[in-house]
Amino acid sequence: MQLRERGVALIAALMAVVVMAGMATLLVSRTINEMNHSRDNAAIVQSLLLARAGANVGSALLQTEVSTRLNSIVTATSSTTGRWSYGTGTGDQPDPPTVTTALNNVAAQLQASVDTLLCNEVIAPLDSGGSARLRLHFTATACGAPLPSDVRLPSGRFVEGVPRTGGGPPAGLQTYAIPFVLVATGRLGADFQRNIVIQGEYRFQVGRTSFARYAYFTNIDAMRGDGDGEIWHTNHTLIDGPTHTNSHFRFFRNPWFGGEVTTAGCLNPAADGSRCNGATSAGGIFFGVNNDRIVRDTAMLPNAQRPSYNNRFGTHAPDFTEGVAWSAPFVPLPQNAQDQRAAAQGTGRQDVGLFFGHNLHRLQLWAADANGNPLTRNMQGNWVPAASFQYVRACRDADADSCRLFRVDANRALQERNQQGQWITQPRPFNGVIYVEGRVDRLLGPSRTTAANPDTAPPALASFAEITVATEEHIRITGDLRYESPPCTGRPVRNPSGTVTPADCSNLSARNVLGVFSQGGDILVGNHATDASLRAPDSVHVHAALMSGRGVIQVERFNQGSPRGDFVLIGSMIQNHRGAFGTFNSRTGDRLTGYSRVQTYDQRLQLGTAPPFFPTTGLDGVRSVIAFSFGQREQLY
Repeated sequence: MQLRERGVALIAALMAVVVMAGMATLLVSRTINEMNHSRDNAAIVQSLLLARAGANVGSALLQTEVSTRLNSIVTATSSTTGRWSYGTGTGDQPDPPTVTTALNNVAAQLQASVDTLLCNEVIAPLDSGGSARLRLHFTATACGAPLPSDVRLPSGRFVEGVPRTGGGPPAGLQTYAIPFVLVATGRLGADFQRNIVIQGEYRFQVGRTSFARYAYFTNIDAMRGDGDGEIWHTNHTLIDGPTHTNSHFRFFRNPWFGGEVTTAGCLNPAADGSRCNGATSAGGIFFGVNNDRIVRDTAMLPNAQRPSYNNRFGTHAPDFTEGVAWSAPFVPLPQNAQDQRAAAQGTGRQDVGLFFGHNLHRLQLWAADANGNPLTRNMQGNWVPAASFQYVRACRDADADSCRLFRVDANRALQERNQQGQWITQPRPFNGVIYVEGRVDRLLGPSRTTAANPDTAPPALASFAEITVATEEHIRITGDLRYESPPCTGRPVRNPSGTVTPADCSNLSARNVLGVFSQGGDILVGNHATDASLRAPDSVHVHAALMSGRGVIQVERFNQGSPRGDFVLIGSMIQNHRGAFGTFNSRTGDRLTGYSRVQTYDQRLQLGTAPPFFPTTGLDGVRSVIAFSFGQREQLY
């Protein structure tokens, strides 16, 4: 009996051990599962965050690089003679089917361009252990992949705007929309992937493009004078924005172009830039090739996008990082400054500029406080205090009594100081145009605090100021013209490897912008004059879009005097002929006279920013873009 009881107890104990072991195994298994589940959850969240990072990159690209590529397509495809940029019709809107057809073509070209930008790119945030990929659909296929299975792209459409008369100035801007789908994929390892899908509408406003968008523009890419002196683009050519000539470019060695390059190939451009007289020949000129005659694009080796020629003078291979079009449309230069004159006079407008019906001895711009004091740099290198007014002093002659003093605040309120020293507010707001019916002998900003140091020149333009100085005749720059809030720092630099590092243009939200436009004269940089007030300082800095409609932008008496340092430009240069800035020793390369030209393109100018009433081309372009999102969702396909 006792043995039986002990046996039962032993069996019960063994069963208890088995049950406890099973429970322990279950607990361990659940713990392991929960740990694995937690790791899986963390990986899922991380892959989702990577996808969201990719979506953020895509949203930023829609406002920047994609907009730039769309602008090139619009310039090439928009109607410049019809009532509507896209579509046809005689009513107050274009006929929808014709708009759809036209925008389908735009979407197809944009898709091809954006695919080259995105398809081979991987976004790999530091220390994330994962990556993200991005594709943008403007058509049913992007980067070789179809749309997500439950997503459809509607047709492009006209949004708003008014028709214009064929061939003339636009009666207004027109807005169109192309639907898009953004697919961002986040991946962590081989097992975890999440997709963010954003569907929306890419709206773009079309209007005549500003000449300011060109980093470099010439009607005739040669020096002015008998025989039109040859200009060669060399290793020292570093142009980081859109580049155009109505004639032909000449290439020596390895010039670098960081934006689209276009040439009209006109063999005989009109001297005033109004038209092409006669035939065109699509191509360029390479040093020592074809007896320095035009090489047609169809004959370029190895191809027209990357031509390269070797001869005893070296290898001549221009670097077109954003492509080249050898038979682009001829872009006429403006034949008058009536738009700027009318804006300054406020003709038919609710705002007004400043109009001077005579030459100006001196035109000075500066950013300052309420007492007119220029800004100063603090220990961190920032300008303080922030400007509260933009000041303008215009003097008819050297007598101080001939001067008029104006100031403008951030709300465009225009004031003039009277003889009693009181500020009198004008009835209409300032539209930014300063028009001179004649010439400006001295255009300058505030004086440097240390004459030999250009970094001590206070800003000429307040952070909120938007100004265009327009004249009938010459404009002479005799001082620094700097922004309070410059969009760029540094300059394009060629590396020892031959590659080029562009300037840092990260302050693209800056408002201040200056245009300097001479319709019938030259824009001169004062040099080698007996009168010191007619000379610009050494290493002068200019932040502006510069344009000479009939003449050149050049250093005055460029081949006289001594070396003057750098002419540092943040902006763009548009001129009829190419102007000279100095001379150099052909053996050593050392500067002998004049300035060395150093240009950084203001990247805002190809994103829709332009000085007020700056001359426009006869071509359409994208003035602004808005990406409307109709929502986003996560998908597991």
